[in-house]
Amino acid sequence: MTKNLKNTTSTILGISGSPVENSNTDLLVKTIMEATGANQEFVKLSNIKVAPCMACKKCVYTNQCVQDDDFKWLSQKVLNADGLVIGSPVMYGNASAFTKAFVERLWSLRHVKLLTQGKVGATAVVGWSWTDDVSKWLNYIMMIGGMEVVGNVIGHGSPGCFTCGPGENCNHSVWNTTKKLELMMGRQFGMEKIYEGYMKELPDNNPMTNPSYKILKCISVKDQLEVMEKALDIGKAIGAKLKVDIKL
Repeated sequence: MTKNLKNTTSTILGISGSPVENSNTDLLVKTIMEATGANQEFVKLSNIKVAPCMACKKCVYTNQCVQDDDFKWLSQKVLNADGLVIGSPVMYGNASAFTKAFVERLWSLRHVKLLTQGKVGATAVVGWSWTDDVSKWLNYIMMIGGMEVVGNVIGHGSPGCFTCGPGENCNHSVWNTTKKLELMMGRQFGMEKIYEGYMKELPDNNPMTNPSYKILKCISVKDQLEVMEKALDIGKAIGAKLKVDIKL
């Protein structure tokens, strides 16, 4: 008799480029991983040291980066994993520096042998703007590494102004800067809808002279049901890819 059973020896490696503890990015990466049913390993890049690529090209014939940092052991985890989930917040319109450094160092695994070829993967991006661009970039990185991208998920998170302290009356906060642009350009960017339930504009607010808002709560992807469902579906799809036929 032959049954389709999940290969419990398969391993999914989750990489988060968010420096925020228990961040939305962490949550999406872990949600995808857990839904696969495979063995899981999670690495938060801000907790280790992975420097940017130095373009020395000393890895060309060895597929091993010569820099003495945590990428030495992390690269082995990448190679040993059957699947890879990479998550990043959007910072200044791009992937985080932690994510970028990790991706750059994957170059050492490309030369001649393309050692990441055949793995399955997914990406998770969290932000309010430029999310599509960062998501496409991460997907592209995985594809040129020979990986099959099973899916990608985009969630929305809190701007730093929600947690920095003076964000409620800062003249240069994200929402106040946008409000100024709305007044100067004569168009609406939908800030009220974006932050509905999370922030409210106070009656004495004047974007030009007296910014005045109230932060109600931070934004969590847990409240974004479609996003969480998509993360679960991606994880299940990865799990399906890792199934093997076992004769009993």
